Amino acid sequence: MNDKHVVVIGAGITGLSAAFRILSEPNAPRVTIFESLNRIGGVISASPFAGLASLDESADAFLTRTPSAIELAKQVGLEQSLISPATGEAYIWQQQLHHIPHGTMLGVPGSIRAAWATPLLSTTGKLRASIEPLLPRQIGRTTDNLGKSIRARCGNQVLERIVDPLVGSIYATDTDAFSVKGMPQIAELLAQPHSLMHSVKSGLEKRTATGPIFAAPQAGMHAFTSAIAERVRQLGGNIELSAPVRAIEQPKRGQFFVQTDDGTVLCDAVIMASPARHSASLVESLSNEAATQLAQREHASVVMIALTVPRTQWPQHLTGSGYLVPKPQQTAVTAVSFASNKWSHVQTTDQSMVLRVSLGRDGMPMHHLDDDTLLKLALADLYWHIGIEIAPTSVRITRWVESFPQYRPGHFDQVERLEHIFDAAAPGVVFAGASYRGIGIPSCIADANRAAARVLAKIDA
Repeated sequence: MNDKHVVVIGAGITGLSAAFRILSEPNAPRVTIFESLNRIGGVISASPFAGLASLDESADAFLTRTPSAIELAKQVGLEQSLISPATGEAYIWQQQLHHIPHGTMLGVPGSIRAAWATPLLSTTGKLRASIEPLLPRQIGRTTDNLGKSIRARCGNQVLERIVDPLVGSIYATDTDAFSVKGMPQIAELLAQPHSLMHSVKSGLEKRTATGPIFAAPQAGMHAFTSAIAERVRQLGGNIELSAPVRAIEQPKRGQFFVQTDDGTVLCDAVIMASPARHSASLVESLSNEAATQLAQREHASVVMIALTVPRTQWPQHLTGSGYLVPKPQQTAVTAVSFASNKWSHVQTTDQSMVLRVSLGRDGMPMHHLDDDTLLKLALADLYWHIGIEIAPTSVRITRWVESFPQYRPGHFDQVERLEHIFDAAAPGVVFAGASYRGIGIPSCIADANRAAARVLAKIDA
């Protein structure tokens, strides 16, 4: 290692990935990760449940079509342990469960036939979707608001009944207050010089990826972060847990003091892999403008309830991986994963069905409610959606408070402004992760790699 020192703030998937990327370089600098929690992983977490050694409490898989996560899994020795969902069948609830329509991309129909084939849309909704190819090309393409774009091109029902449940479940968001650029796949479709429907059809025809869309280590997603952390330590990195950073100061250009409860650490660069709002106070001495901008960022809160259902109560026809609930139909539950259908290894000793139920999203907070109320709301919605009165034999409730950053329209312009501020005022401080340029595990890893490369270039300059 050389005599340079990089501090990474946050031991979630972004911070760990950035540290690993830096330490993998020849003649790497020293790396120290400071994490305020007493564990690694950030929003990726798991715990024992219903006799299972562990069950994920948040994300239970990552997308394979974006290569960054698969590549990292291989690099940390997890390639042989990766598995994929046992079923790719899933549903959207619109008065009853309907299959997610074929011939669509993130809910956007690729043909008039695809729009008319799904019972999720009424006749009015199908007629409205069918005129999309006839609309002037500029309609819906001049705004960075995802909801407005899809409504303008395809109508309200395509957005509310298909696109919003799919996108909203990933981001815990309301697409009517979400950036188009925050969903790159849709942004690329809207940028094409054709109708949106034509662009979707072309994209589906060009899609060459084979195999499953999702993957995860058999032991759960926490095994991913654990494997990265192990490699970081093997490469000489230091991970400090229960070590919140209190402030960052710049005694001279290109040098930083990172203040923790245990003292002050000198370093040559800092990667901020912590949520935006929580990072605001840390950089106040570096830039008041940046601190104000970070403090104004919004994060949604989500509740995840795991519960078990006796097999004798479970409807035999529900063989899919779970279902999503459109925003106009939501009362508490936004999505339900049938975990024992989805994953072959999520099988309890008494063969109960394991469900993972998500409650709350941007604009519909639920985390402030007590456990009894949350469980009652979840069970009431499950009865409404699938028609069974569940008497769970095991229950686990996890609150993810302000853990899902919201990409408002104009978000990426603000991120660029943030980066320009620090390039001028404090070069060597780099932001990465879900609050900035990547929601979802592959995007966080890709952003971590980008941040690591920027830091290496700065300290080597």
